[in-house]
Order: sequence, then C-alpha cells, then structure tokens
Amino acid sequence: MKFRFGVCVVAAIGMCWIAAKPSGAENQESEILAPTSVRSSEFDPWGAPHHRWPSLTDSHIGQEEAYYHWSRRNRTSLLPEGTQTNPLSIWVGGDSIAGGPALGFRELERKEGRWLYTEDVRKSTGVVSDWYFDWAQHLKQEVADGPYEVIVLSIGGNDWQGFRGGPSEKGSAQWTQEYRQRVQEILRILDRPGRLVIWVGMPHFQIPFMVPLPDAVNPITKEVFGNGERSAWVDAASIVSPNGVWTKEILGENGELLEVRTDDGTHYQSNGARLITAAVVAAIEQYWVTG
Repeated sequence: MKFRFGVCVVAAIGMCWIAAKPSGAENQESEILAPTSVRSSEFDPWGAPHHRWPSLTDSHIGQEEAYYHWSRRNRTSLLPEGTQTNPLSIWVGGDSIAGGPALGFRELERKEGRWLYTEDVRKSTGVVSDWYFDWAQHLKQEVADGPYEVIVLSIGGNDWQGFRGGPSEKGSAQWTQEYRQRVQEILRILDRPGRLVIWVGMPHFQIPFMVPLPDAVNPITKEVFGNGERSAWVDAASIVSPNGVWTKEILGENGELLEVRTDDGTHYQSNGARLITAAVVAAIEQYWVTG
C-alpha cells in the first residue's frame, strides 16, 4: 500500500534550498548556487533531471561549507534539522518487513510534525525476485528524482532463494556477488547530494527455512550502505534479537517485557517497529545541521 502526501513537495522545496550563505552575499547568490552549465534563472531542483542536482565535479560546488547539504570536506550528506516549520521529507519502502519503520514513521508524522512522510511497502518483493517486482527499476522511475531528503529501505525478507537466470545456490560465492551488485545498483540509483539513504538490515527469523538469511544478506548490505558517503545501515537484528536469535519478547529499558515480533516468526510487532524507527531517526540525526 502506498501513501503519498501532496503537501510534502511544496514544503520540501523550501527546505531543500536551505544552505549556509555568508552575510552580504545576496548579489553573489546566482554565482554560488548555479552550476556553470545552467543559468540561475533556469536551475530548478525539482525540474528536469539534468537540472535537478548539481554535478559533484562542478567548480561552483563547495564554495561554502555546505551546498545542498553535503560537506565540502568529504561529500557526506548534511541534512537540515527536521522541525514543525521545516519538516524533513522522508520516503520509506521495501518488502513487508519495511512495514516496521513504515508504521513507526506514520506515528511520528502524526505526533511530531517534523516529517513529511511517503510510504511504499510492497509485499513478497525482494532483491532477488526482480522477475516479480523490479525494485531497481521502480526506484529509478518513481523515487530517485523525487523530493526526498531521506530514503529508508528494508528489503530482503523474501530473498533466500536462487536468482532466475543467475546463481541458483543461495549463499554461494556467486550468489553473494550477484546480490552485492544489485544492492550497489540500488544505492547508485538513489544517491544524490543532499540526501541520506538508509538500509535497515534483516532481523532474525523463527521459520527454519529463513534462519540463515540474515547472516547471508546483512554483511552485504552493511558493507555497501555502511561505508557510503551519503548512506547508513541500521542493525535491526541486534535491536530486536539481542541474543542473536529470533525472540518474541525482549527486556525494555525499565526491565519490562516488550513484544517485538509477531507470531508468524517474521514481522515486527508495534513495539519492535517503534524500536527500529528510533534507530533510523538516530541515524538521521547524526547528519543534521543545527543552528
């Protein structure tokens, strides 16, 4: 099910243009903000794709500490702090396990007002089963050029299977290589200056067939997203399975038992969803520019 909130575009446009600007520099604005190949009057961050994002190698980029909220020093994303007056535009999607952070951000949008939230959760999909639903193609066509400052992905719960027309032995070296290439392609499609892309790793599962899955895919997605310049990786397994195996309940901060997983042995209970969402928010806050 997919929910889109039309107000996000208008608010996100204003927010995305926040950039550090030295005092008295209004007459230099067009020189600083416009790529050399596009006149400032033509530059539209949400217009044609080739006008939307500045080139990373453009000479005008980096004349200030932050341009489109990425660091001149290391090109790491710098996000404006989400507030009620300037909410952060966030897209959350993936397979049914992504319903965890989706539920969490649905609640946060209602309670906090600092998020402009779009949800795109599609059951039974995955990285492997592009013959059923091609996430890379979907993200390229529908999401990559959208006005999202944060993109959160959780995909992989249906991936313990062989590739059609490719490596069929799941977990083999060839399978791992193909999986890594597909995950890298997803990050390449979504990567933009001024955007943070977060991958939420797989939790542990109770269903015997799925038990090996997290140990196979999490090192791959962590390697790709955990080492990116504008990406992050969230370790869901350690949050809802602190002992390294599936469990329905964990101890809360005050010693109380919290149900974090559903009886199907796969998905998040609402408490688990909130814990995963809190970890995602913590990852986002590390990239905030305050003040």
